[in-house]
Amino acid sequence: MPVGIAQAITAPTSIDISTVNVFRNLAETGDMLVVFHYSMPYASDNYSSTPASKSIMLRLYDTDNTTVIQTGAPYVNPFFESNGYGEGDGSFYFAAADADIPTWEDAVTINIFGGPGFFSPAITQSYTLTPSDYSSSVTQEANRNELKTWILLECDSLAASYSSTGIIMKATSDVGVVLSAYGELYFRGVIPGLQTLVPDLFFIQALIPEQMPVNTYNMSLQTTYTNRLVGDDLGEGFTLMAAQFGIAVGLFEAALVFGGVLALAIWSQRKGWGVEPGLLGGAIIGIGMAIVVGDALFTMVMIGSLVAVMGISWLLLMKRA
Repeated sequence: MPVGIAQAITAPTSIDISTVNVFRNLAETGDMLVVFHYSMPYASDNYSSTPASKSIMLRLYDTDNTTVIQTGAPYVNPFFESNGYGEGDGSFYFAAADADIPTWEDAVTINIFGGPGFFSPAITQSYTLTPSDYSSSVTQEANRNELKTWILLECDSLAASYSSTGIIMKATSDVGVVLSAYGELYFRGVIPGLQTLVPDLFFIQALIPEQMPVNTYNMSLQTTYTNRLVGDDLGEGFTLMAAQFGIAVGLFEAALVFGGVLALAIWSQRKGWGVEPGLLGGAIIGIGMAIVVGDALFTMVMIGSLVAVMGISWLLLMKRA
């Protein structure tokens, strides 16, 4: 609440607005951020005891220099020991959907005003933006990088201005140069939502996670096992060997099983054990290969080959015996 004129406070020796920059597309496409540096020095740093957040108003005027489209106040950083006066920064942020967002490169005016309720006479200083104050970059990445550079330069300027306090505004981490704890405190107050606008300025970064691509789980056991076994080494090996002989892979598998089982049956017969152990061993090998390959066609080929071998074995070996 404004105080009476009897309580008027000493005005700064001067007011200045400098290093004005405008950025866009920071948090969303079409948003806008106006940032600036102000200077309100006092002789011998004898700052007023009334906080600047109460006595000073920051205003942004439309191009008619009459319509106020946004207001604010200096952020009072207790570690500067200036009560919000001296050197500092200010900002105006507009979301893309804001009805009063200025048109890009509009000649809007920044005004610093100390009303008659605090100063006698009232104090004021204005700066009208020019197209050169607006960033020429369009992409989010470029605007974020430019804003980051602006803030880090302000860190150096403010640290130099308040060197007597020993304040450190930025730090170096494994992610690069970021704001220190003091820097975060101040610039979060100057630019609300800054961590969303420039995540790279912070040691702990706020990021929006992106959904990773996932494979839809299939409740069909047949499909699950077929997909799991497609392209297995053994199956690919059969395909390559069949190609070498210029025959279909199914025919190659049948010949392989047929020849293997017949060889076991003959070997078992010559050992005097009969053909049964050989046929049993061949059946076990065939079933095992069918499970490994996981192919229905191979399984049918294996069964057909076993039946053929059993028939030939009976005709050639068992019947002769």
